[in-house]
Amino acid sequence: MSRHLATVLVIDMLTLERLNSITALPYQAFTFPTFRSHLQCLGTSCIAIGAVKDGCPVGLILAELSADLKRAEVRSIFVTQSARNQGIGTALLGALEQSLADQGCAEVQLVYMTGKPSASILERLLEKYCWTVPQTRMLVGRSTIDRMAQAPWMAQSHLPATFTIFPWDQLTHEERSYLQHQQITADWIPSDLAPLEQEPIESLNSLGVRYQGTIVGWVITHRLNLDTIRYTCSFIRADFQRRGRIIPLYVEAIRRQAQAGIRNGIWTVPLRHTAMFNFVQNRMAPYMTSIALTKGAKKSLSSEQSG
Repeated sequence: MSRHLATVLVIDMLTLERLNSITALPYQAFTFPTFRSHLQCLGTSCIAIGAVKDGCPVGLILAELSADLKRAEVRSIFVTQSARNQGIGTALLGALEQSLADQGCAEVQLVYMTGKPSASILERLLEKYCWTVPQTRMLVGRSTIDRMAQAPWMAQSHLPATFTIFPWDQLTHEERSYLQHQQITADWIPSDLAPLEQEPIESLNSLGVRYQGTIVGWVITHRLNLDTIRYTCSFIRADFQRRGRIIPLYVEAIRRQAQAGIRNGIWTVPLRHTAMFNFVQNRMAPYMTSIALTKGAKKSLSSEQSG
């Protein structure tokens, strides 16, 4: 296999090609709308490999590397319906692993959604390539904003006068410095819920809350498309969690989304954060249209680099 995977014949009538922003154009529909912009800036930090059979694109795998280029995440892998069960997904994953290892990447990981027929196919593929056993990571719930607005807790919008809700894009320079310092010196902010790590955000309804002038919580959202907002990251300091102080932030965020006429919402909750997970399970789930789990797996590429 070529070190930089230019064009490689893998199996009969199948060609794999490392794509650039021009050759990636026919593959736009082969990845999620969120990641289509990645195909326009391919290079060292973002890799896409396309599969062509009988002159037609039939598959795509897309990965994004960390800033230090040592870790990569597979953003999507897709094979057209008519070309499945022909080893194309296997060829794409193998080619990606080799290309990443050649570039000096030490580890690759992947997150996927359960509950879909493709999940079992992907799991067999990961097992074949000796990835770690997939571990459950996150609950993902979907609903319309109108439906979620019917939940009884949506009426719980009151906060004592010592609390103030504010738009996250009004975070002050001093507060930003405070959060950065707290992430380094204190332990009250979980690393996977650190708000500054979630930028860029959706400014419409990403919110923070201050207690006596000090920031203690947030709900960070991201726009996935014109009619869908994802509630990506929510947290309030531990001493306020049992009092439900974060609920008014959700109420206000949902209210702002409803006023803007954005119909759909997606809520993501890491399973290890039990308080929020239990809230979603017990009080939000009855008003969701679907609930699924995500799983994650990874693989060390050190053997590929030394091989």
